[in-house]
Amino acid sequence: MKTSSLNLPEEAVLEDAKTKLDLARECLSDLASMGISQPWLDQFQTSILAYEALPSDDTLLSHQKALTATKDQTLRQAEQWGNLLRDRCKLAYRATPHNPFPNSSFRAALHNESKMLLVLPSLIAIASSHVSVLISLGQPADYASQGQALRDQLDQLNRQQEKAKLSRRIATANRRRAIQTVYESLMYLNTAARATYRGQPHVRELFKTLSHRVATPASESPQTGP
Repeated sequence: MKTSSLNLPEEAVLEDAKTKLDLARECLSDLASMGISQPWLDQFQTSILAYEALPSDDTLLSHQKALTATKDQTLRQAEQWGNLLRDRCKLAYRATPHNPFPNSSFRAALHNESKMLLVLPSLIAIASSHVSVLISLGQPADYASQGQALRDQLDQLNRQQEKAKLSRRIATANRRRAIQTVYESLMYLNTAARATYRGQPHVRELFKTLSHRVATPASESPQTGP
C-alpha cells in the first residue's frame, strides 16, 4: 500500500523509520546539537508503534471476503428456495392469471442480494397464503418460515458486508495518517542528522532520505547528497 501523498511503500517507510530510530539512539549525544532529545525519540517510537498497532488491510480484506462468500451462499439458497416455490406454483396454477408467482421480479433478483431482499417478502407471503394448495405438491408445512429465515440471514449478512467495507475504508485512512506522521518525523530526523554530520560524509550517508534510497537503482553506487 502506498502513502497517500508520498507515493512510497508503507513497509519501506516503517522499516527505514525503525532503522533511523536505532541509529539516532546511538548518536543522541551528537544529535542534541540539532535539538533531537530522548523525549523526541520516544515520541517518534510511539508514532511507529501506533502505526503497527492498527489492523492490517490484509486482515480486514480477509474478513470482508469471508462475509461475501457466506452472503453469496445464502443468496444461492434463497434462489433455490424461490425456484421450488415457483415450480410448485406453476404446477398448481399453470400459466393462468391465478398463478401468484412474480416471475419477472424473481428473475431480476437472481444473483442480486438487494433485489432478492425486496422480492422475498412477496414470495414468503405466497408460500404462506397458498399453503393449502402447495402442500399437496410437496411444500413443507414450514416453508414460509424457511424463506423468512433465509431473508433474515441474507439481510444481516448484507449489512455486515457493507459495514466491513466501511470499516476497511476508515482503517485505510487511519493507516495513511499514521504512516504520514511517521514519515514526517523520519524526514525531520534525517534533516537534523545530516546537518549534524555535515563534516562527516560517512556518517551523514547513513541518514540519507528514504525517497532517494528507494529511487536509486540497485546497480548504481549510492551518492552522497548535498
